[in-house]
Amino acid sequence: MHKSFSKRSAISGRAIRAAALFLITLLVLFMSQIESASAAVSGETSFVFNTFSFLICGVLVMWMAAGFAMLESGLVRGKNTATICLKNVALYAVACFTYYFIGYDLMYTEVGSVIGSFSPFWSA
Repeated sequence: MHKSFSKRSAISGRAIRAAALFLITLLVLFMSQIESASAAVSGETSFVFNTFSFLICGVLVMWMAAGFAMLESGLVRGKNTATICLKNVALYAVACFTYYFIGYDLMYTEVGSVIGSFSPFWSA
């Protein structure tokens, strides 16, 4: 190896570390400014944005499941592709029903608590 090549890589490594440190410092300063600024948001607006975020994230998870099904289908022989796709659809259906019966209640009831409640199972 040439000495000039190793010096260049060492210099670029130092420059990258310095730039990363500078960006982290800027990020910390920026985040401290954001925390000090507070904006009052009504409960209805918060609900709308939380619901919108929930729907967008749900769509992304659906696309992720479809992409994972395509990945698994590409990793098996052609004759097993339908079985793999059926397995992925069945797993997604089980996850949806589990969320419907258990997860939604844990997320959205008794907002003051940490994780919700098990009210359908242990109603007082």
